[in-house]
Amino acid sequence: MTKRTALITGATSGIGFIIAKHLARKGYNLLIMARSPEKLKTLTEVLLDIDATISVDGFLCDFSSMESTNAACDAIAKKSPKIDVMLLNAGLWNSSEQKTEYGIEETLQVNLISQIQVFKALETCIPKNETSKVIITASALHQGEIYFNDLEFENGFSGFKAYRQSKLGLMMITRWLSNQTEFEGISFYSVHPGMVSTDLGRDASWFARMIFKLFGKSPEKGAQTHIHVIDTENSSLTNGEYYANKKVTKTTPYSYRMDEAEKLWEVIRSYIER
Repeated sequence: MTKRTALITGATSGIGFIIAKHLARKGYNLLIMARSPEKLKTLTEVLLDIDATISVDGFLCDFSSMESTNAACDAIAKKSPKIDVMLLNAGLWNSSEQKTEYGIEETLQVNLISQIQVFKALETCIPKNETSKVIITASALHQGEIYFNDLEFENGFSGFKAYRQSKLGLMMITRWLSNQTEFEGISFYSVHPGMVSTDLGRDASWFARMIFKLFGKSPEKGAQTHIHVIDTENSSLTNGEYYANKKVTKTTPYSYRMDEAEKLWEVIRSYIER
């Protein structure tokens, strides 16, 4: 039986690490995009210890660089023309304003633009066979709206607002993609892992880091909804929906605004095509 292939971003730590190990146990060949060669090497060894019959290919990628992201995607497309499951999980939370080499606010680029860039670059590798999935890590911190007039918070930066907007954007894009006829045969899901004790907030304030550590659940528990969506047949899931605690969960009224989602898609595309 031909092995299925999964691509995952943000797999070298936290819930991504747990998800990658689960995929290895399920016999998936794995494509890993990561910034650290040392962590990538360690993860590869862990996954091959779980199942030596799978293939694990690592691709160095800095999501704050569009050139790096494009180069990694090009290498992936040449290595594996078929991706059955795409998990877009990489993300960060900055406490102070950080700009990438393009002058783009880093949270916006890493959490939102670059994750969609990966999908756009590799969408032709995802078979439209009713079994493939794109799973995007969102968050319950999706209240508010997309600040189109100040997307990068140049008039007053807030790490919380930047993170919240990026996750709201991912959730809305997930719904919008599920409604596009050009992607029929692919299912899209956004997933909330809960507050997890990981290094997501490594650049956040000391108070935020303390909250994550004191009240966050373990990565093993945080990964359970992702694992549920991975393992469940698409016919038993709802395409385009937001999952929390292994079930479809209602979100804010604004998050269902597909006119705003389409507008955001065009804005993201303009960033990528700069």
